Amino acid sequence: GIRTLGLIPSWDNISTKGRMPLKCEGYLVWSEQTKSELHDYYPFTRKLPVYVVGAPQFDVFFRERFRQTREAFCAEQGLDSNLPIIVYAIGSPNFLSGERYGALRLAERIARGELGDVQMIVRPHPIHDNEEMVELFRPFAPRVIVQRTGKAGTSLTARSQDEHQVFEWVNTFRHADVVVNLSSTVTIDAAICDRPIVNLDYDPTPGTPHQELVKDINHRWTHFKPVAESGGVWLVNDDDEMVEAVRTCLRQPEVHREARRRLVDYVCGYADGRCGQRMAEAVIDFTKKPLKAAAVNVQ
Repeated sequence: GIRTLGLIPSWDNISTKGRMPLKCEGYLVWSEQTKSELHDYYPFTRKLPVYVVGAPQFDVFFRERFRQTREAFCAEQGLDSNLPIIVYAIGSPNFLSGERYGALRLAERIARGELGDVQMIVRPHPIHDNEEMVELFRPFAPRVIVQRTGKAGTSLTARSQDEHQVFEWVNTFRHADVVVNLSSTVTIDAAICDRPIVNLDYDPTPGTPHQELVKDINHRWTHFKPVAESGGVWLVNDDDEMVEAVRTCLRQPEVHREARRRLVDYVCGYADGRCGQRMAEAVIDFTKKPLKAAAVNVQ
């Protein structure tokens, strides 16, 4: 007799994760798009309250207390606040193990001066240790630095994101001059901060063993195809195109700006710093609704 309200915590959970094993009497989602996917994959939800609240985890980007000056952020990271910052965000190695090769080749070209007087942050996936990557990129210091995973060396279930990691996450994207990644959620982080985005449309792993998978993600997968083809990101097909796209974005940060704004609206539903409040209001509203017995055991 206790009602349950299910939270869909990310934009790709409906289409890229396993089936939901439990049924709830209501749901919280980011956007109208996620709501539509929920109805498509789980038709029983069409008869239930589904609240579009936005992405509460992104509210921190709008909180003044999480903002650092560029000078303070660069001092903490060991960077020069007067130079452009390229952020290369690497996804989970459980997904594509060779993403670091794209970052390595970009670091080599930065070291050769092919992109001018610039610097780069390599941001590993926050739930994975990165001692190996620190060593891989050490030859390119101080122009290239690797951010450190919180509580590295501990088990995954023992880790958490403390306030320092939240500050680092928010300000990494606020102060980035261009963000490079491969079909990752950080595309949305960058778009919220109105930062130019370069998205790999190729597998940077030597021998490109995952080339077909990368193309599928960008051009077939339900959650990312609309993003990759939105005009809000710069799709590149090889290392040379990546370098040229980064150069152009550094010179013209306004490139794709309007499409980035539309992209945020499409994925997040709301981007106003009030999603947590909206979520709380939805929970309160849900508790006031009569519990429908038919919804509990619906097939």
